[in-house]
Amino acid sequence: MTILILATLLCWLSALPTLAAGVVQDTVLQETLVLLDERLNGADPVHATHLFADIGERAARTPPQVREHLLLRLKDFDNLADTDTTAWKAALDLRAQSMSKRQVERLLRELSDISERVLRDDSDYLVGTGIRWAAHEARVPEAEATLFTRHLVAHGVIDTTTEWIPEQRGLMVSGWTEPYESSLNPLYVFFDTDEEAYVREAMRDIQRFVVPRVVRRLPASRGVKYAVRDRNVTPLIDPEFNLRIRVLSMRFGGTNADLLPCMDVSVSLIATATEINTWQSTIAHCTVVNGSATTNELDNFYEEMADLIYERVDGYFETR
Repeated sequence: MTILILATLLCWLSALPTLAAGVVQDTVLQETLVLLDERLNGADPVHATHLFADIGERAARTPPQVREHLLLRLKDFDNLADTDTTAWKAALDLRAQSMSKRQVERLLRELSDISERVLRDDSDYLVGTGIRWAAHEARVPEAEATLFTRHLVAHGVIDTTTEWIPEQRGLMVSGWTEPYESSLNPLYVFFDTDEEAYVREAMRDIQRFVVPRVVRRLPASRGVKYAVRDRNVTPLIDPEFNLRIRVLSMRFGGTNADLLPCMDVSVSLIATATEINTWQSTIAHCTVVNGSATTNELDNFYEEMADLIYERVDGYFETR
């Protein structure tokens, strides 16, 4: 397997915030910056195929779409030193003092060439080891090349997450529960009751306990102008998106001494004008603090789920 580097694509892309205000709303680019910054600073090797898959999941794209998108972005920065002096100066400011401008230019060129090869190839690559090769070709000390690359990636994350405010959107929130099977036996233990009717009612149409809690949280997001339940929409309200919360299943884990509620939820944003699904995410969560050892009600668990859904939706708007 050929070992090259993808991370250095960001050496060019990190200049985006200085080029155009609209570009920093690039979801794929932002997720690439954030994930690379996290993983380059970790101890484990970073595989390109895993990285593309994770970027795609967070940006609602397929791995091939992620590759194609980043290729297009990469082309925007050919000959950056000649086409945008401000962005070029920002890159120079991140170099080691011993690196000359010519060394920076050569290193960026080598890194850009390698990144293009990685993006065009479906093979797996290790992100990081190719820095040595690029540094050798550019005649730059490996330590300085590595530090320069990481500074560029971190610089891109800082710029794109602190200078951009997401456009606010109006949301209509709806939900439903898919048919699912669940044994009644653990439910009697959790609710501390022997009334079957009570248990069945508590587990019916679970979305009615989750949706209102999510609606209350959503206005705290910088990307949300307002949030209303679908049944409260009037002719005076024209939401841009329908946030659909679909409960896939409810179950219990843990032990007889401490039964732990678990829920699988699918969350999606549908453009109301076109009915196009613009984003989707799945959450599978089991509580560790609100089990039967501490409570016989599900309210606190529903609060947990609402927090998780809010965080996922808010994260989406923050990287659009």
